[in-house]
Amino acid sequence: MNAYLIEALKDIMQQIKTCLDEQGEQVVTRLQQVSLGELKLTETLSPDEIECARELFGWVAQQGPLNAWAKVQPLLPKLMAAHDETAIETIFLDPGFSYLPPCLKKLKNKRTLARMAVLLASYICYDQFHYPQPETGVYDISSSPFQKLKWVYRYWFNQLEVAEIGSGLEAFFASQQFKFFNLTDPSPDPGGVKPVIPRVSVSCAGDLLAVDVLIPENTPHLFDAITDFFSSADIVSANLESTVDNKAVIGRNQIPGEPARMNTSQAMFNKFREEAKVNFFSTATNHAMDYQEAGVLATLDVLKKSGALYAGTAASQEEQNDVVIFEKNGIKVALLAYTFDLNGHKLPADKPYLANEVRFNDVNPPPDYTLIKKQVAAARAKGADWIIAYCHWGWEFEMYPHVNIVEAAHKVIECGVDTILGNHPHVSQPAQLIPRVGKQDALVIYAFGDFVSYHPDSRNSKLAYSVKFDIGKALGQTRLFNLQALPLYIVNENLGDGRFDCRIVKFFDVLERPDDFGLTALEKEQLEHLQVKVWDDILSPLSSISQRFEA
Repeated sequence: MNAYLIEALKDIMQQIKTCLDEQGEQVVTRLQQVSLGELKLTETLSPDEIECARELFGWVAQQGPLNAWAKVQPLLPKLMAAHDETAIETIFLDPGFSYLPPCLKKLKNKRTLARMAVLLASYICYDQFHYPQPETGVYDISSSPFQKLKWVYRYWFNQLEVAEIGSGLEAFFASQQFKFFNLTDPSPDPGGVKPVIPRVSVSCAGDLLAVDVLIPENTPHLFDAITDFFSSADIVSANLESTVDNKAVIGRNQIPGEPARMNTSQAMFNKFREEAKVNFFSTATNHAMDYQEAGVLATLDVLKKSGALYAGTAASQEEQNDVVIFEKNGIKVALLAYTFDLNGHKLPADKPYLANEVRFNDVNPPPDYTLIKKQVAAARAKGADWIIAYCHWGWEFEMYPHVNIVEAAHKVIECGVDTILGNHPHVSQPAQLIPRVGKQDALVIYAFGDFVSYHPDSRNSKLAYSVKFDIGKALGQTRLFNLQALPLYIVNENLGDGRFDCRIVKFFDVLERPDDFGLTALEKEQLEHLQVKVWDDILSPLSSISQRFEA
């Protein structure tokens, strides 16, 4: 076992020991409640896992968590170092327990054992795993093994469907109403004549992260089902959450202890441009600097040769200063992009322009909005009628933005931005309108969810959405019209022998014809939750307009 894993294990063990020291009695009660079925386990567990978890939790409660921990802790490095599938009793030869629960003796592989260990940790340090934790300092998951353990829990088991305790954000987002004038509505003019409104249409979806099984051979029909909605706008946009560098290894690449590095092939990028018709890429993401300056420059070269617009990374200070303007029908739309973090990578002191980093997730010190103010001023100087900021922010596998992200949205709007299109969490999050004096309320999308991405263990990552709207001039003002939302379902059908059929389809079509998309039995079971809890509840303001504007 390498040095990083040893140190990571020490950190995690210390955190769990602290939880046991501070909440020993509550932990025992909680584990007993799970074992008796009084406290419900997350529904993403299989029936066998639920049975084993109840048995395991009951055993730990009976032995006493501190007693069990003291005896198991010295054995963990040996377990972590095991390379083969190993019967648990060959490692726990005689740890001093009167017996081992039968389910533990059945755990023959490290993944299954790891799942049970992560689940147990989540019920020992319950609040830290089950509720969003307010940031108090500087966001830094890349160097925190315990934060990474929580990430694994939320990916495997529980994409948090609650907001920060006491924030009131669930009720706040549910109360939002998106009342935008639509060109199909009756004319507001008493004479019944509809005004002719010059306009630019915009569509956007989430992250383009073509790694893992997302290769050309597995994606012959990737966008076919959604191009009528997504690809029919003047500005078709998404987040390019990887480099495109033919000199780097293609795919997901990871060194133990470091965040995964992402690199998409030229062939998959061509699909984004030619099949999905994406003509604007936000390149400011936490993976922008995965391959340092060389990766940024290689990606920019691909983008420039493709003819697409982009914002968020730059090859020079002059390029960063020269904000992107899309113009049509006499309307100028500025397109800006920013990321909250670079996965621990630091921008060179003499080349800060390589990526637009505005640390939205940080609290102390707070984010510095100087770059946004500067680029907004540059956009207005170039005659921009409307400014859109693509903000990469938030916490992964959490269904609500944190309070400080909502505050950051207000700050970005105060900088002069008109619309925020956000993403990063790998799950969808709600949207809101921010009131403005003398102007139309500003639309903020906190997260679209995944788009081209592969997160097979995350139930809620399978549901995402796209929006489309018009920016037009009427009655002497530039306004946002015709807001539409389309829920998407991400299909990664396993065909066997390493082959997949990966597609992005309309969620309503999947609900109507679940047998037509190669879903597993588990995925079919999960559809009701995705519809009732996620789309109709958490994302309810968007779901209301999607019914009206079914694509």
